[in-house]
Amino acid sequence: MTKVVFLESVAGVAGDMFAAAFVDAGIVTAAELASLPAALGLKDVRVEARSVTKATMRATHLRVVAAGGGALPSLGHSHEDAAHSHGHEHGHGHAHVHDHEHGHAHEASESPHLVHGDPGHHEHTHFVDIDRLIAKSQLSEGVRGFARRVFRLIAEAEAAAHGERVEDIAFHEVGSVDSIVDVVMAAYCVERVGAARWLATPIRPGHGMVRIAHGTQPIPPPASARLLVDMPVTKTPARIARENVELSTPTGIAILKALAPQFVEELPAGTVATQGMGAGTMDLGSFPNVFRIFILNESPGTAGSAAAGSLPYETDRIVELACNIDDDTPEHLAWVGEQLMAQGALDVSLLPAVGKKGRQLSILSVLCAEADWTRHADWLLRNSTTFGVRHRVWDRLKLARKFERRSTPDGTISYKIGLTTGGDVLKEKPEFDEQRAVWEKRGGSAPRNPKR
Repeated sequence: MTKVVFLESVAGVAGDMFAAAFVDAGIVTAAELASLPAALGLKDVRVEARSVTKATMRATHLRVVAAGGGALPSLGHSHEDAAHSHGHEHGHGHAHVHDHEHGHAHEASESPHLVHGDPGHHEHTHFVDIDRLIAKSQLSEGVRGFARRVFRLIAEAEAAAHGERVEDIAFHEVGSVDSIVDVVMAAYCVERVGAARWLATPIRPGHGMVRIAHGTQPIPPPASARLLVDMPVTKTPARIARENVELSTPTGIAILKALAPQFVEELPAGTVATQGMGAGTMDLGSFPNVFRIFILNESPGTAGSAAAGSLPYETDRIVELACNIDDDTPEHLAWVGEQLMAQGALDVSLLPAVGKKGRQLSILSVLCAEADWTRHADWLLRNSTTFGVRHRVWDRLKLARKFERRSTPDGTISYKIGLTTGGDVLKEKPEFDEQRAVWEKRGGSAPRNPKR
């Protein structure tokens, strides 16, 4: 059975809604998420979970609060328009990122941003400081890696929007403690569920205008718009009557982008194991302000065509990893292939090709089980010269297999036999390692026919 997670942006997506849906589904507990601020070194922060009703639908709502009540601690700097004081200098100006996590969804007339006192006074936290906080935390490696990826995606989008370097990006609400904890909670849920495959419906950005600390912006705002590149979107449901409403936040979009799900229009075939709904804060009247997840168990071949299912062969699903390498040695590439096979890859192949600028290259292809592809992709990026790895899912037909030990004039040899699911033998061949031993023994000549 293959575990599949289906993500449904009923009313958009935000970081807190994403994590709340996993609590509601019973994949993680509120107590588990409550332990995460301490792992970040945030001792005076706690996570509250409560049951709420959105348009007659029960859902779970999460809130990050100060342990003793009052305001959450700040990680960032405070500055006014006329002067900046950061404790360290930056060679470029600051691009300020605004998020809308806890007003989700909200109208332009609302002001959910972290603004203290007059409009010229506000708090911000630099991307590099958040990245350092997460990297040095006591979170697991998988949670750290995913959370850092989410924040880098947001920083890259903001850098492009403002013409700044990623290292100089400063966040407003995205950098507040509650938003940092939201992303870490989402990362924990992703690791905890251990899904082989992620599916998602198109994203709902919302429509109209939204007011942020530095003015009014169209929805989706610049950073969100850049994050949405190469991602399918859909219009705001007609039942959401508000003129200006932002349904998906930058962190919510970045979480989905980091997951790189397959986008689909509806719930796939499979057996539903559990489902859950995470609630946003705003009341959208008769429309439920929720983000919903389904955990499905998918039998091999469930997603295959009816025609494939009617054939007398076994079916399963595998993932292919591929990358083009034009700057590595043949010896090292051979080692990479050997290591991948030793770590459980199903098959590794190298194909010659010609790439950009007429350079010769090798196309490295790795076949692996769905549950293992992220581990192999991570190893490949860390231990080869490639800067990127493509991945795609393949439905596969295959013969049933059995092995027999057969007596031959050269000794006993194992034979692999390929059969239909009905037991018809279609092909067979001796195992290579044993056949090679026979060749070496006989000085290179082929083995004689076995005795059946």
